[in-house]
Amino acid sequence: MYKGIYITMTGMFMREKELEAVSHNLANINTTGYKRQQFASRLYPLLSGRPSELNAIYQDARAQTYFATQYIDTSQGVLKQTQNPFDLAIKGEGFFAVRQGDKIFYTREGSFTRDKENFLITQAGLRVLDENNNPIVIDGTKIEIGKDGSVSVDGNPVGRIKVVKLNNLRHLGNSLYEGLEAGQANGEILQGWIEGSNVNPMSEMVQMIQAIRNFDLTQRATRNFDELAQRAVNEIARI
Repeated sequence: MYKGIYITMTGMFMREKELEAVSHNLANINTTGYKRQQFASRLYPLLSGRPSELNAIYQDARAQTYFATQYIDTSQGVLKQTQNPFDLAIKGEGFFAVRQGDKIFYTREGSFTRDKENFLITQAGLRVLDENNNPIVIDGTKIEIGKDGSVSVDGNPVGRIKVVKLNNLRHLGNSLYEGLEAGQANGEILQGWIEGSNVNPMSEMVQMIQAIRNFDLTQRATRNFDELAQRAVNEIARI
């Protein structure tokens, strides 16, 4: 009986994580370069094989339980032409490398601009890096950026924008990610374009409705198991 409660409570926990992912996706439909979070679950039949997150909650459970996890969908977002020479979109795989202080982050949000020191920066002020992890300097008027990331200012080459593949990708918020660099990416850079999010609002709404229904079902099942357990306790007390 208590095994049933553990199973349904874990199911509620899983649906809660799914709803968090869907809500985050819907909130970022219009965020440039945003990559949707996807939800997945896994069955763990034994306590010893489960992640520590579940063991911390259900230490005495020996029943089969699920564990919810999230990962990032890196599929292409919608490309939109802007004609702004500072707007860059990656067509295909890869992320721009940007720096804040001594820390390097990664992004697909390519609506760049130029600061007072002529550094190419993100809207949040992070400097865009070249292949050697040096900031790109745009000191001139005519800016040309090739599909391979090569940058020319007034006809003079100044560097090549770094676009890398990443492993162990993790979303940090504000269109920034962290991960382990896994070599140069094959994506092309399009100047005068930006990439929208890859969130499909209709699909997300359908997933949200289904997750809410499943949450309600597991909540009801938990309540039923609890009532059965209480009846059993009362019956034993009468003996």
